[in-house]
Amino acid sequence: MNNVTINEIQRFSFDNTNVRGERVLLNSAYQEIIKRKQYPLSLEKLLGEFVAAIALLRDIVKIDGVLSIQAKGNGFLSTLMTECDEHQNLRGIAQWDESQAVPDIFSLKDVLKGGYLAITIQPRNGQRYQGIVEIVGDTLSECLEQYFSQSEQLPSRVWLAANGAQCGGLFLQRLPLEQAKEGDEDAWERFTHLASTVKEEELLGLETESLLHRLYHEEEVRLYDTKPMQFGCSCSRQRTLDAVMSLGSEEIRELLIEQGSVKVDCQFCAEKYEFTEGDLTDMLGDQSKTH
Repeated sequence: MNNVTINEIQRFSFDNTNVRGERVLLNSAYQEIIKRKQYPLSLEKLLGEFVAAIALLRDIVKIDGVLSIQAKGNGFLSTLMTECDEHQNLRGIAQWDESQAVPDIFSLKDVLKGGYLAITIQPRNGQRYQGIVEIVGDTLSECLEQYFSQSEQLPSRVWLAANGAQCGGLFLQRLPLEQAKEGDEDAWERFTHLASTVKEEELLGLETESLLHRLYHEEEVRLYDTKPMQFGCSCSRQRTLDAVMSLGSEEIRELLIEQGSVKVDCQFCAEKYEFTEGDLTDMLGDQSKTH
């Protein structure tokens, strides 16, 4: 399994119950994200958990647009962000104080002191929505479970793992519609208890069907079609130019004088963009001229 390229998410449900689930497993898509910057292994793992988490959330939130998870805090890790669009394109980045030594093991509260988790839904056409969750748990899984409890008021459990080569996640949710068959009222407790026995090597090393059989071989599990996922950055020359123009003519003129051009590197994919005075003249008019 470890040598097989797999980047996919798959839904499943338990027959005659009101419990549904998802499992995501990513390797090359995750590797494309972390190779853009030299991360310490512990941050590669944390970023991998965020990548798996945004993949799970994206398959739940049905919008034509972008879903993002952003964590901000006052610890050595200032920002961590992952995004996924309606085409299952994933991207992510972590920013930290590189003058400090990064511990091999840490909790989310340690690295994002006094921070928060923002989950943003940005439709292509429609109103932006953002849910804020205080970082009170030691793990991203705990924060996401708190988010679902607050926003959807549906009992939900999340298991996440990453090792620098692969990242994966397992998600269970109890729906409000009562579909449980008679005599199976404890299905939610039973399913979550069994899922809590999952080991990291199983979450990252087993295909979905094998993983679910290991956990639920005595249950009636229904698997749905897999969906492929991949690394993809939404940056473009035009979008970058729009961001440059938002700086204002005075600041742009100063940059042209100091550097001869305006250079911008995409933090997500490391694509480099350069805009010369000629590129900016039509948009700024005479104000862009430096001589």
